[in-house]
Amino acid sequence: MKRTPPVSPDAALPDLGTARISAERFISPEWMAREWSRLWRRVWNMGPRVSELPAAGDFVVHALGRESLLFARGWDGRVRGFYNVCQHRGSTLCTTSESGQATSFRCPFHNWVYDLDGTLKHVPGVEDFPLLRGGGALAELSLQEFAVDTWGGWLFFHLGPDPAPLREFLGVVPEHLDPYHPEDMILYEYKSFEWECNWKAACDAFNESYHFRALHPQMSDWANEVAQIELLGIHSRMVNQYGTTSPSRTGDSELGPGMKSYMQTMGMDPSSYVGRPVDVRLEMQRQLRASEADSHFPVADLNDDQLSDVYHYTLFPNVSFNLFPAGINGFRYRPHESDPQKMYYDLLLLAHFPEGEAPPTPSHRTFRIGEASSYAEAIDAPVAPEVTEVLQQDADNMSRVQRGLASEGFGGMVVCDQELRVRHFHQTVDAYVRTER
Repeated sequence: MKRTPPVSPDAALPDLGTARISAERFISPEWMAREWSRLWRRVWNMGPRVSELPAAGDFVVHALGRESLLFARGWDGRVRGFYNVCQHRGSTLCTTSESGQATSFRCPFHNWVYDLDGTLKHVPGVEDFPLLRGGGALAELSLQEFAVDTWGGWLFFHLGPDPAPLREFLGVVPEHLDPYHPEDMILYEYKSFEWECNWKAACDAFNESYHFRALHPQMSDWANEVAQIELLGIHSRMVNQYGTTSPSRTGDSELGPGMKSYMQTMGMDPSSYVGRPVDVRLEMQRQLRASEADSHFPVADLNDDQLSDVYHYTLFPNVSFNLFPAGINGFRYRPHESDPQKMYYDLLLLAHFPEGEAPPTPSHRTFRIGEASSYAEAIDAPVAPEVTEVLQQDADNMSRVQRGLASEGFGGMVVCDQELRVRHFHQTVDAYVRTER
């Protein structure tokens, strides 16, 4: 297997211009409508994990914007995707809470029944329908199917006609991420949160680390907010050194409380560490490399800096992965069904578990605005306090950002070099939304 290519520290950042980024895209219903037809229906979207549908009859309901989508494994072992709507009178077939096991899908309104492959198999009083007498037109009333493919243990789906292959859409992302073996990771936490902001505002927040010094000041003890950045076609990545200090703290001679806590989270003993705070990451790399033969993490396939630093990838349009040897902290930003100033934030935590260890089974729940008192309480799995603290700060900030974006006094976003991925993201969105096909 090829190693993940490093970001070249000497590569010049591309010149993407200096124009301000208009706020219309964050607040306009018209822009939201154009996004649906010209973006969401023209890209591959990341859906459920393949592991959620291990056997024939397993199904999962997934929402994207105004659509409810049904993923089901058929009797032939194939996973298919359908619009979650009965072809009789338009009733939704299944709800999210009903995801599980079925031998068929029955509409609760009039008992129309569909097989696992989407074909219509039973209509009560079929002879009362002129269109259906004698068995005619049944095939035309199958569930509406859309394209489904897999990579990294995820189901990806495309709602438009004749999509390009998934691997073509992902570009170099599989080559970069395969050394982490995401297909072997197990999803152990999955929660969704309704946020009072546009989905792109959330994506922006996770596309740069310039905000660390203001929004996450505690990270200065154990992270370098200055990232190495690289654009990867429509996707992008940045690398932040963890297990070191912020540039403003490089002269520290003693471990700060944040660094000590971070080291303990990573299985290191701060009391036995001899060295500068800025070099903790090097000791972390040394310890993981030394235990490579006994580790259940894919250490052997990773470069030294991947053993300490966070490789952050954004898969266009709406997924971010923080990658570590142990697993992935994943973030998915889904558009609201009707309001451009709201969205759904999916927290997806995956890990490599030792053979024989039973991982926790995730219980998915969507928290509406105001329902979750804190992220630490909403998340069922044991998660390091460093993670929940940062997530809470990000979440608490987003409604404030959206209110400002909607102000008549705001003239558009101005971004710096460390926010290059934000500009690149919006230019990619523009290329879709402003182009008809």
